[in-house]
Amino acid sequence: MAEAARYTADEEKALKAAVLAGETPMCPRCAVRMTHRPIGGGSFGLGYHRQREWLLCPSCRRSSIFDVKRGTRL
Repeated sequence: MAEAARYTADEEKALKAAVLAGETPMCPRCAVRMTHRPIGGGSFGLGYHRQREWLLCPSCRRSSIFDVKRGTRL
């Protein structure tokens, strides 16, 4: 049976915890250092700004996106 394409909820929690602790996370599936891309944004005129982080594994191509400030998954 093939592995699931998405990270599990526990794997995503561990990735978020590593980023929020200032560490560079390792992919929980293949143990490769993940790359990250900050994603800014929000809607003009609404009075809020989201700061999100996009973690990408260069080996297995899995990724995870979460809101940095709140630490919540999108």
